[in-house]
Amino acid sequence: PLLADVQAAAAARECSPARTAARAGPAASGSALSWSGVAYDVGRKRILEPNSHRLCPGLSCLIGPSGAGKSSLLGILAGRKSRGRLRGTVALGGVRASSAERRLQVGYVTQDDVLPGTSTVAEHLHFHARVRLPWLPQEQRAAVVASTLTALSLTRKASSLIGDAHMRGLSGGERRRVSVAVELIAIHGSPRGVLLMDEPLSGLDSTNARLVVAALCDLVGVALPANDAAAPPPA
Repeated sequence: PLLADVQAAAAARECSPARTAARAGPAASGSALSWSGVAYDVGRKRILEPNSHRLCPGLSCLIGPSGAGKSSLLGILAGRKSRGRLRGTVALGGVRASSAERRLQVGYVTQDDVLPGTSTVAEHLHFHARVRLPWLPQEQRAAVVASTLTALSLTRKASSLIGDAHMRGLSGGERRRVSVAVELIAIHGSPRGVLLMDEPLSGLDSTNARLVVAALCDLVGVALPANDAAAPPPA
């Protein structure tokens, strides 16, 4: 399959020592996420051909035509697929991880932003911090929420209602950044934490798409190209 061929050709260069150091700093080593022989069938239909790959710490993109199995692969890697027959193994930080372990250590932002329209941004993030980081003291959870708001340039929107189809609220780009913030909080402190996003820029205009990309690049320490490195929005 084309996807497997492209992955096999790219695997050797993705996690080379020089590339790892350039993309994630001198402390990074090995692969952050890897999978081997992953295949997916539903009934008699083959959804995903067996494929293997490894990704370094940093920012990576999975590109393919509609129907190629991108969303299915992301769901499998995030441990969210329960229907059908799965084969192959997935590892985090070089250590094999079950679906249950991946659900705890892999943040997964789906195509659609599932957010409560009547909550403010801060309320929603604090709720997730309490539910998904219950072992942290309240002060530390508050600090995690504050740093996440700053990282995604959402501090000025902390008291704004998220909104929905019936209530005016955040823009599409702001909603997408809130979805990213939720999953960043969920994997906070995990030594093998990984964030997967399914079509993160779909439906966004060029300005909001650049803001989302800028926030992601800033999180992993990757610089935007010079012609796109406009001043970031105020926090």
